[in-house]
Amino acid sequence: MKRIPQHPKPSLAETTGPRYWRSLDELSATPEFQEYMEREFPEGASGMDGVDRRHFMKIMAASFALGGLGFSGCRRPETHFLPYAKSPEHIIPGVPIHYASARPVRGGAIPVVVETHEARPTKIEGNPSYESFGGTTDLLTQASVLDLYDPDRASEHRSAGRSVSRAELGDLLAGIGVSHAEGKGAGLAFLAEPSTSPTRLRLVAALRESMPKSIWAEYDPTGSDGSEAVATRLFGRRSRPIYHYGKAARILSLESDFLQEGGGQLRAAREFSDGRRVEKTGGEMNRLYQIESHLTVTGGMADHRLRLPSSRMAAVAAHLAERLEVRNAVADPETEGEIGDAFEWLDACAEDLAAHRGESLVVAGPHLPDQVHALCFLINKSLGNVGETVEFVELPETGAESIETLAAAIRDDEIRTLVILEGNPVYNCAVDMDWATVQKSVETVIRLGYHADETSELADTHIAGVHYLEAWGDARTEDGTIVPIQPMIMPLFDGLTELETIGRILGLTNPDSYSLVRETFGERVPVTDEFTRADADRVFQKFLHDGLIEGTQYPRIERPIQSGKAEDMAGRIRLPKAPDRENLEARFVADYTVDDGRFANNGWLQECPDPISKLTWDNAVLISPRLADELGIEPGRSMVQVARKDPNPGEDGRLRAPVVEVAIGGRTVRGPAVIQPGLDNYTIVLPLGYGRSRTGRVGTGAGFNAYSVRGSGNLHTASGATLSLTGETYVVANTQEHWSMEGRAIVREANLDDYHAHPEFVDHLGMESHTPPVYGKDKNLPLSEQVVDTPKGNSLYEHPVFDGTHQWGMTIDLNTCTGCNACVVACQSENNIPIVGRDQVRRGREMHWIRLDRYYSSGSTDNTKIPEDPQISIQPINCQQCENATCEMVCPVNATVHDSEGLNVMAYNRCVGTRYCANNCPYKVRRFNFFDYQQRELDKLYQGPLGPKGMPELLQMAQNPDVSIRMRGVMEKCTYCTQRIQKAKIDRKVQAQDSPDVEVPDGTFQVACEQVCPTRSIVFGNVLDSESHVSKMKESSRDYSLLGYLNTRPRTTYLAKLRNPNPEMPDSNSMPLSRVEYENKNHVGAPGEEHGGAGDHGDHEIETDGGRHG
Repeated sequence: MKRIPQHPKPSLAETTGPRYWRSLDELSATPEFQEYMEREFPEGASGMDGVDRRHFMKIMAASFALGGLGFSGCRRPETHFLPYAKSPEHIIPGVPIHYASARPVRGGAIPVVVETHEARPTKIEGNPSYESFGGTTDLLTQASVLDLYDPDRASEHRSAGRSVSRAELGDLLAGIGVSHAEGKGAGLAFLAEPSTSPTRLRLVAALRESMPKSIWAEYDPTGSDGSEAVATRLFGRRSRPIYHYGKAARILSLESDFLQEGGGQLRAAREFSDGRRVEKTGGEMNRLYQIESHLTVTGGMADHRLRLPSSRMAAVAAHLAERLEVRNAVADPETEGEIGDAFEWLDACAEDLAAHRGESLVVAGPHLPDQVHALCFLINKSLGNVGETVEFVELPETGAESIETLAAAIRDDEIRTLVILEGNPVYNCAVDMDWATVQKSVETVIRLGYHADETSELADTHIAGVHYLEAWGDARTEDGTIVPIQPMIMPLFDGLTELETIGRILGLTNPDSYSLVRETFGERVPVTDEFTRADADRVFQKFLHDGLIEGTQYPRIERPIQSGKAEDMAGRIRLPKAPDRENLEARFVADYTVDDGRFANNGWLQECPDPISKLTWDNAVLISPRLADELGIEPGRSMVQVARKDPNPGEDGRLRAPVVEVAIGGRTVRGPAVIQPGLDNYTIVLPLGYGRSRTGRVGTGAGFNAYSVRGSGNLHTASGATLSLTGETYVVANTQEHWSMEGRAIVREANLDDYHAHPEFVDHLGMESHTPPVYGKDKNLPLSEQVVDTPKGNSLYEHPVFDGTHQWGMTIDLNTCTGCNACVVACQSENNIPIVGRDQVRRGREMHWIRLDRYYSSGSTDNTKIPEDPQISIQPINCQQCENATCEMVCPVNATVHDSEGLNVMAYNRCVGTRYCANNCPYKVRRFNFFDYQQRELDKLYQGPLGPKGMPELLQMAQNPDVSIRMRGVMEKCTYCTQRIQKAKIDRKVQAQDSPDVEVPDGTFQVACEQVCPTRSIVFGNVLDSESHVSKMKESSRDYSLLGYLNTRPRTTYLAKLRNPNPEMPDSNSMPLSRVEYENKNHVGAPGEEHGGAGDHGDHEIETDGGRHG
């Protein structure tokens, strides 16, 4: 008989402590939702679709016909392979080769190391030689390899409605240069995206010299940086601040999502997380204050968070400046009144910053007005932070014009030829500029683009662009370090690079990218009598090998900030009308996955859940709980009508959201509305990058186009927006309700002071504190001895004897994990995980091997009202690699078994698809292939043998040859990247030769999720090695097992999350983990002891520093 552990009745302290909830329906605890969750799997995730008799007969008739064709010739078709006539140097079939390169990003570049198989790029990792990023990357870089093999990318050059050759295109470009050369470039204009490439900078300088009357303009729809603009005005030359988060003990962020956005986000995430590793900092931890209008990844990590409209950030900065005595003028009383009751919060924050002079930091979001940045610079100067936690560097001058200047020149008929280099202004330009009309008025438009998109549709000539993995180039990181971009593969469609396009128009004799980059490098390392050409070649080869040139950072500006000039820029604060129900404030933000729309055709990113809303395949109008209540939702119905489970059982438990109409400045857009706790009451968020009309089979038609209501005067924030319900609904693909905590201590966290007082607090939370000792907890044995003790299990199946050389394990530090999703995409890239599409995600059938569960928590226990400002906890969940795995004991064919190194492994060819293992897994981490996702088009999954089959040839090239492709009817899950484990073991055995020392040294390799993690929250290794990093992490008092009371003995364990609140803050006692401390839980006996005496969990009052709570 199945034994179901009964949770003990919670004590008064537990019921008044923080309550965690995954979604709004879970919070409301309606009977429909409880029935939904008790089904264990989402309705429709495991159910089969009904088939009527007519459809059944149609399928069977077709199958018999196809069967007859198949039996007529049952041999495999013959294919012939041709060997290399001469084996290429350094290439061993089956052994990958790695090359250094870089991916250009907004405001910098990410140095990478690319894994190639027979000259085929398959995986991207960070370059460890660039210490600032720690050898890590982000989710966009991980997914960029899929863009290389995009079947919908531009595959030919077209001009005047016909395909043209590369030679014809070269003549066309050269002719443009010749025709405009006589007039010194008059009538010629370029529109490009900002770039840090030294070679492009050199070519643009040459263009200005030979064609001084031409216009060079740059445009990025979401990349304006106010801090750079203000710093440039302050110092009289182009400059920018660089923030050192690792040196800051106290950080105040004014709507800056520095952990997820910007060219230096990887360095910021690494440095910030290093300040929260209490085991390495002597128990100290940095403290983050976040003031923002909508919930961001950075806001989720904050120790204190204040919700305010974005338009009020100037008033906040002015009040802080006044409080810290860095301004001569007294703050405007009217302005002070615009920040409501936030004075006490701001004053306590200011005192904390002042108490940490020289080790504090104030940063502002790049979209905020210049006034805010000027005030933040003044505050940092007053606190002694300039030169410590913030420094200014000088940037190369570009002299680029704005897109507004270019548009004005076109309207004045000054431009005859327009060359657009990448970018997509027809789609993402400010709507009042009407760029489509502007572009059509130009006599000749030439567009270089990776896709034949909305802008190319209105161009006379389209030049097929190339991916950065198939091009030569160079770039500079956010601190100025020069990095190379070198091709891993020849251009798949003979495209042109941006450098080659400019070079041909300039009429250069050798305009190929390699020669251009080599010439730029030669200017930095000139050939002389002492330094020969051979010496220069060796230095260039080292540049390509290392992936950077050391010592090439931007020069630091030593001149101090001129306070008078900064105060003049701050000026008098003028604020728009405060937002309310009839005057909403709209925030336009780049989407976390598709950015400004450039990644809309990337299936990995479309299916990657948003780290906050957990939406996939669509964007939505995010609204606050209060605004949702004021929209007129009937009080007799669920409080979560905006995003709730459809009560109709025939709808497979899908989530329906009401469609709303947003009006801004006389323009409207419609989209589904989703309640997002943590928003300012009257702020709505419109994510950009969706609603594409021409991009490819993946991105076309996904979501709504928020650019359609975004004017030039409100690129980031718009006042005066209105919102109304249309009466329509839309089914969204949302992953947030597929699992629930069910009241268990899955996420464990405490405040820093409480952790210092009770470092063993994790052992007294959850079922472990109420049940007999978990296997191993009562044994006074070191970890290395426990892991080789083979568990007996509860089935007839016996585990193999555990190996005494390697026993693999993993730890995940919840205190540093930001929920950035890089591990999700890295795992998908490494392990050939398929994309299933919007419809399958709606049914709960996504295939990701690792998911990031996002939990809300609040001090309130009232589930009839949605908390407006909850805290967030993030927990990555993959296969826990249980030593006593519940999946193994129910598999009827031994398809999932244990190996001698403690791994729960899969034999795919044995699996018959009973799905018993998924049903019996308490962690719900197993994934079932309901279809041949790798072989079928997403919109034809249900056609079966009647539909087309076969993966596009380009997409086949993206697959990792070390990992098998799973077919329909097979279960799969995380394998701890067993292919990397086996490779490391083989390499070690080869190195050891006849020596018995075959143990893989710690740090020799990393699993995919560990290697990509910007905050190094994931650690993997051999737990038999007591000196390994993973062993030391498991020795932490914060280490605990997920659902450990089930005695599954998971090899993956977690380090509990800690928060560092300021006890002087007014919200300290209202925060979930400050309102009720873990004091009573930490005073109990050891786990497994009977509760009573000093540890009695009976009803009593809890007294904390913040006061007394009944």
